[in-house]
Amino acid sequence: MKLLRSFIYFFLLPSILLVSCENASKRDTPEAAEYRPLENFEVNPTSDFKDPYWDNPVVGADPEKKGNLVKKFNSLLVFHVDDTMEVKEIYTATLALARNAALGPIKIRVLEESGALDDNVLVDSTIELGKRVRASLKDVSPRDEKSFQIDQLGVDEQNLSKTKESYWQWNIEPLRAGPHKLILSIQVILSDDDRVNLPARNIPIMIFSKKVSFFTKIENFFGSYWQWIITAILVPVVIALLNNSLKQRGEKKKQQETRS
Repeated sequence: MKLLRSFIYFFLLPSILLVSCENASKRDTPEAAEYRPLENFEVNPTSDFKDPYWDNPVVGADPEKKGNLVKKFNSLLVFHVDDTMEVKEIYTATLALARNAALGPIKIRVLEESGALDDNVLVDSTIELGKRVRASLKDVSPRDEKSFQIDQLGVDEQNLSKTKESYWQWNIEPLRAGPHKLILSIQVILSDDDRVNLPARNIPIMIFSKKVSFFTKIENFFGSYWQWIITAILVPVVIALLNNSLKQRGEKKKQQETRS
């Protein structure tokens, strides 16, 4: 009996807790921000952002929408970032710059790579592009009261091809609740006619950050640590049942010995 109790307290219980902690920590630990080149991308035919006319280019298609998506633009900017965020959560913003390109496939790719929660994109077909371009995403809040932690994935300057789009990405973490402004800055470092360092095109981006509600925190807590909770409840119950069973067996044995 003592040996069984020692096994439960010093081996079984720590083992269950260790496994639970390990599983929870693996799921809760965010993956390190790592730049992944967006070069060999193919549009997923089952994408939630895929427009219906791609599958049926005639029946039911909106001619104006189809025309804008299929039409090739001399210069094209496509950008997405979720406009509503939760504080302390990390989101991805994606920018595409292209020349002689159609909007449709680039829009889908930008949304996919951003992990977008909606299909809204910022599109500008009037922007001046060149051979080499620098792109940055800036928090315009005071330095001592930052609204966002922004980490660029990859380089800020890229050569721009006339046949293939280029992509930039940033990880964004809201630090404070409320409406805040970002600036998407595009600067041509070297133009097609070899002018250098042209004035930057600064585009304001408004984002509303909100704190996670109390009930959402509870839901997230149970979702993250349910193994611990179940372990904390079940292990004492199992130990109590075993103790009770062993106690009853001991009393029956004593009674049998007394009768004999």
